[in-house]
Amino acid sequence: MTEKAWTFEAGDRVPKWLMRQRNCVLRFGRDAVVVESRGQYQLYPMSPMEAHDTLILAEIINQRMDSEVEHVLPIKTHITPRRISLN
Repeated sequence: MTEKAWTFEAGDRVPKWLMRQRNCVLRFGRDAVVVESRGQYQLYPMSPMEAHDTLILAEIINQRMDSEVEHVLPIKTHITPRRISLN
């Protein structure tokens, strides 16, 4: 099965094909790679991060309304950059 990969810079909006959102704007908090493989997305930072660091940030649009975020496929988040094979 082939993998699909996308790169995002810090500040880029999280696409709706990755996470649906209502009453909020999701942005990447740091440069990241998203890989689709085997029916799930894997999120990797471009540089190492601590377990308490944030990869995706949410900005609430209207504080008086509920906000919702729903992932489209299962998501696994990593704190170390993706290893790239040269083979």
